[in-house]
Amino acid sequence: MRKRSVGINVRVSVTEKRKMTLMAKRCGLSLSEYLRQRALGYEPGGHPPKEVFDVLDKLDDIAERCSAWDETDIIAQTDRMRDLLIGSN
Repeated sequence: MRKRSVGINVRVSVTEKRKMTLMAKRCGLSLSEYLRQRALGYEPGGHPPKEVFDVLDKLDDIAERCSAWDETDIIAQTDRMRDLLIGSN
């Protein structure tokens, strides 16, 4: 059985709904989950686009193909780029 059984209806303009839907998509959430989190005081984080992960995969591939004497420096550089793209953990 679903825990969430009570609905809340809110009227918004078409523009507002588009903006909310876009923000939810950027966070990788459904519109309902995005609105639920925002209403409960959470600030959902953004979800990087697929292209960011494609770039990271390519950077890893480049680092693996470099000669051994450059590997440490190149890995350090790719780690810095990764941090710039998606932030450090």
